[in-house]
Amino acid sequence: MLRARWVLLISGLLGFRVGMVGFPEWQVAVETSQVVAGLVRYPAGNPFFIYHTKLWTIVHQLCAPLLWAGVSEIRLSLIISGVLGMLTFQALAIFVYAFSRDVLLAAGAAVLIFASRAAEYGAVYVLYLLGNENTYGIIGLSFCVLAVGLIGSGCYRSGGFLLALAPAVHPSLGGWTCAVAACAVPWRSSRWRHELRPAGKWFLIGASVTAASLLVQLAFIYRPPDAAVDFSAQEIAAFITFWDGHRRPVDIGSTGVLLNFSALALAFVWLTAFAEELPRPSFLLLRVTVAAALTSIALMFVSWIPPEKLPTPVLVLMPGRVLNYNALTYVALVIGLLGHYRRTLWGLALLAFLAIGLLFADYSMLWPWLEQRGVEYHSPVRTLWVVGATSVALVTGAAWSKWRTLDRPAEAMLSAGRGNQRLTPAMRALVFAVLAAPVVGVLVYARPASLIFRDRTNDVFLSQVAAGRGLLLTAGDLHLVQLRTRRPVLLDGGGLDGLLYSLEAGPEMERILREVYGIDLLNPPEEARGSGRIPPMATRRVWESYSTEKWREIARDFHVTQVLTYPDWTLNLPIAAHSRRLLLYDIR
Repeated sequence: MLRARWVLLISGLLGFRVGMVGFPEWQVAVETSQVVAGLVRYPAGNPFFIYHTKLWTIVHQLCAPLLWAGVSEIRLSLIISGVLGMLTFQALAIFVYAFSRDVLLAAGAAVLIFASRAAEYGAVYVLYLLGNENTYGIIGLSFCVLAVGLIGSGCYRSGGFLLALAPAVHPSLGGWTCAVAACAVPWRSSRWRHELRPAGKWFLIGASVTAASLLVQLAFIYRPPDAAVDFSAQEIAAFITFWDGHRRPVDIGSTGVLLNFSALALAFVWLTAFAEELPRPSFLLLRVTVAAALTSIALMFVSWIPPEKLPTPVLVLMPGRVLNYNALTYVALVIGLLGHYRRTLWGLALLAFLAIGLLFADYSMLWPWLEQRGVEYHSPVRTLWVVGATSVALVTGAAWSKWRTLDRPAEAMLSAGRGNQRLTPAMRALVFAVLAAPVVGVLVYARPASLIFRDRTNDVFLSQVAAGRGLLLTAGDLHLVQLRTRRPVLLDGGGLDGLLYSLEAGPEMERILREVYGIDLLNPPEEARGSGRIPPMATRRVWESYSTEKWREIARDFHVTQVLTYPDWTLNLPIAAHSRRLLLYDIR
């Protein structure tokens, strides 16, 4: 267990530094935490308020007290960016360690996977490991992989605790992961039940924390509207069909689906042919991989069913997101299995081939980094070619090694082993030199936070917006305005896909779209379809046609006092403030 702790420590420190310094970003969880902390107040029936108070995650419950105590939104977003990096790197590293039992390889592999972007192939939406505002998806998936990876590394107590805590971090991903893990445990084996017994106590402790978090959410945070009227089944189906890109039917030919089939095949081969060669706890990790792949493939077909024929809870849980588990972990699985054969010449050679191939493939971060320095080059090497070739070679090499063990005399095997040992130090040095390159790269890389974090505390225009009273009406897909101004907004046009987490807000949101933005929920403009956002160009045409009297009518009906737009919009309203990027209008 001590070596596993070193993996978590090294990868965690690397990830926190990379997330906080190299890839900092505003975090949407901080925006909801403003409302939970009471720093931003809304009228009870506002759809964005309903969303904020209903969205359950322990992340809000941890962040809100920090905001209330005086930690700024910028500082908290930086800290969360670092935590996201820490969890992502730890999850990938512990997954590799479960099979390889090599601390340095595991930590280096996490950085390699991140720098090569080899784990960013989502099935229904792009997977971002860092540098993105969507806190929930990143922290939820990484947390679940970390929990399962710890169990696969033999850390049953900590793994069981985190697995039970996962639904409190991300209810949908955590729930799916717990169900998949339960299916993967060989319950009929008395030996496994005895081995996993230490995890039971800590799983119950984690479940108690999750239950307490849910109780706090229901008792102190959630504020249902006075007249709770959910969307009808027809309206939910229309929203998913026309607006929500995350719940569309999964494309069977997508890369994320391909990685699930590949993970299923690779894990099945090792479970049936090479299981005795691996550390015993990693057997569970392979079973989880198989269970996740089979569940994902089954749910892929569920996603093809018309939404009006599916129960609402299934739609809310987003079946397609289960595919992301193996999409994130597949390359880590390959590296971990290769690491198990690192004392053979072919294993080290394949590790070197994979590392070099990923770094110089088309999807790698190397090329954008060089382009920023005036070197433009488009690599002809495809990341998936490298991963696919390595996977095939891995199976071939493992079969060859097993055949030699069974077929060759002991003397010949000893001789071959001595011969490999003479070549191993040079090959190991090559592999770790290749792994060290992305580590140095990501540690050197830094994004200036001053260019990213502009809010009411360091921007004159945003401070003028923050000084206003009443609800703020935002144009089109403007996003995270509340976060940067502490000003309540009528509707966040950049995050409409959160509607399915707060269906009570549906009727009021539909009214706002129709009467303020001039958009029909059941028949939106082509520009809006699949985006989950209010279309800016369609909104501009509508708003620029509104008379001053129409604006006053909107102000009376929806209690808005000002309108925030892009700088090239011209409304029949007086300008209150302006900047190069935005305009603020008064409604008088």
